[in-house]
Amino acid sequence: MIREEFLQLLKTHGIDTDLVCFDNLAGKDDVIYVRKNHCWWEVSYIERGKEYDCSGFPNESEALKYVIHKVLDTGKKKN
Repeated sequence: MIREEFLQLLKTHGIDTDLVCFDNLAGKDDVIYVRKNHCWWEVSYIERGKEYDCSGFPNESEALKYVIHKVLDTGKKKN
């Protein structure tokens, strides 16, 4: 999955794309942060300036698939 496909999938499910941050965290809070860290990709949740639940992946595609599944699964639990 490439980033553009990922963002379109969020939109298709009515999810605000601002939920996910890829680069600069300045001024952002309560977001899912996807970043490259040396040799792998990391996904974490940023809340009140602190990082939680960091998970590592071999590539961006796997990281984005993980985020989509987490976001869609969380949405199902709320309904």
